[in-house]
Amino acid sequence: MTLGVARNPHATNVADRLLAVAERLGVPARVVDLRSLGLSVQPHGDVTVADERGPVAVSSLAPYLLFGFPAAVHALRALERGGYAQNPVDGVLRADDKAATAQCLAQAGVAQVRTEICGADPGRVAAAAARIGYPVVVKRTHGAQGRWVRRAAEPAALAAALAELAADGPGAVVVQAEVTESAGRSVRAVITGGQLLAVTERAAAAREWRSNIAGGAAQHRVELTGDERELVLSAARAVGLGHAGVDLLRTRHGPRVLEVNSCPDFTSMQPHYGEDLAEAVLRASLTRPAPL
Repeated sequence: MTLGVARNPHATNVADRLLAVAERLGVPARVVDLRSLGLSVQPHGDVTVADERGPVAVSSLAPYLLFGFPAAVHALRALERGGYAQNPVDGVLRADDKAATAQCLAQAGVAQVRTEICGADPGRVAAAAARIGYPVVVKRTHGAQGRWVRRAAEPAALAAALAELAADGPGAVVVQAEVTESAGRSVRAVITGGQLLAVTERAAAAREWRSNIAGGAAQHRVELTGDERELVLSAARAVGLGHAGVDLLRTRHGPRVLEVNSCPDFTSMQPHYGEDLAEAVLRASLTRPAPL
């Protein structure tokens, strides 16, 4: 039994922590380098997955962040066919695409923040914002850690936000209603093995409105209500993930899903929990759970 731990240089905390726990527990683990991961197909159909260290042969895959390395998708599909993964590649792709996530949640009837999906054309985005009503939040459909997220309280600010996002090239965007009563707060719930693992509430740093830990947000442990618990579990199932981080906003109309992440950085939540969260994720990643 060998656990594959895909390492993405954009976010290394989770992979590094899982590797450390695997070493402590004596679980064989193979680092998989997403930058060099590729697939070799021979004339008669033989397929080999390899990275810069050589061929990759694993029996299971730990949760991974795919963002930034789309060429690795085909190799990861081949590894998935030969072993177990909490998160199928298709689920990871849906979570990486905020527009696809919104569609999955809608199809499953999961309550989410009001969202419009459109091209980055300023006129179309302005029309979407007008339908929603200011203030709005505009995001590139692909991104992580709040890098490509902007807010706009009026049309001029929206135009400036779009200009900033356009600097990284063309692409679709999602426009969402800003939930002003949340006031820079969100709830992050982490699920592994299809079960709730840890929950914290995050508060944005001073002079910041995004509640990303990478942006300096503080957090503390909280409990979910019954409705919130069912909402986060339903969101993960809708996207097709056994391991996920679901971001909720507590609104005056009830909880709403903001985002679903396939490889949330749970390491910042560890100080608020007695048990080793990484060990729980690792154990859930080794074997397929028995059917209920």
